[in-house]
Amino acid sequence: MTGLVARALPADREGPVFDPTDTETVRAALAAFVAAQTRSTVEIGPLRRFTVGFSWVTYGFRARWSEGGDAFERDLILRAGPPAGIFGPYRAFPEFVTLAALAGSSVPVPRVYWYSDDTSILGAPFFVCDLVEGEAPIPWTHDGGPAFDDERRVLLGTQFVGALAALHDFRWQGTDVARIDGTTDVARTAADQVEHWMGLLARWSPERVPLLEMAAAWLRERAPVARRISITHGDFRIGNFLEREGRITAILDWELVRLGDPIEDLGWVCLQAWRGRSPYMCHFFEREELRDRYAVLTGHAVSLADMAYWEAFGTFKLAIMHYGATDCFARRGFNDLRMAGMGAQIPRMLLQVESAMERAS
Repeated sequence: MTGLVARALPADREGPVFDPTDTETVRAALAAFVAAQTRSTVEIGPLRRFTVGFSWVTYGFRARWSEGGDAFERDLILRAGPPAGIFGPYRAFPEFVTLAALAGSSVPVPRVYWYSDDTSILGAPFFVCDLVEGEAPIPWTHDGGPAFDDERRVLLGTQFVGALAALHDFRWQGTDVARIDGTTDVARTAADQVEHWMGLLARWSPERVPLLEMAAAWLRERAPVARRISITHGDFRIGNFLEREGRITAILDWELVRLGDPIEDLGWVCLQAWRGRSPYMCHFFEREELRDRYAVLTGHAVSLADMAYWEAFGTFKLAIMHYGATDCFARRGFNDLRMAGMGAQIPRMLLQVESAMERAS
């Protein structure tokens, strides 16, 4: 129904400043954009901003439009990457083309409609997708206890691992996903990820961070050779999927998607941050069961040593994200107190980096 490339708006259009609180201006600009894409009259209802998410700004709205002689009415989501956000500057292309490619696969994803990385439209890169019904379970419980009872843990956990396996088995070659970021050299993909995140740390921290520099050296020295290159989600965990009546309805938050070693995602699932004191990774399965279920589904054996390496890398990566959150609040003017709160957690994150390296050594 909809092409992947946005049609250009007039070249002399003046670029707006993205103000996430000015929903009427965002709505009007979005309506003009969708009208240009569909070459039809478009009705877009009021934007309802959601408070979820630490990165992109998310709005819900109802839209009516025509395309190819057919009329459509949908509840949709607008996701915009604020220029001063934690991972700014953003691009919508990688997330959009990945979701488009995965449509109809065994990875549950929202249907996507339009996107643009032209900041003259909303003042920020953005894309539009379906609103999917469901709630996002979160890892942080009020008493530090389990997030699920055993029946629900196994039910959702089986789907969670199944979606991850399906993502890593997806044949991305020959699709637009081949044009997203990442490293397809199996000998370089781990080391390149270390350099990528150290480059971000250099941008986000005015001072050197000795423990993270030592961690980077440790990660470079032990960098594994990938057995294959897959789409890696980059933030696959509890909190980033929707569930309704015992069924995972959508995997969300693909802004860190890239090509790389799929075991990176498995290591990320194992982070202490997503389980607290629970013995279950992301509150689903113990480490060995997670490995075994994944291996059965993919046909690829996974070593606990490789998972431990990527868990250490993931903890290193999450620590650097905390520096990015501090920077976007203190220097870039992104007025979200959650970013400041992440800054207060940096000492704890550095201790977790040290502990993760010790476990992997």
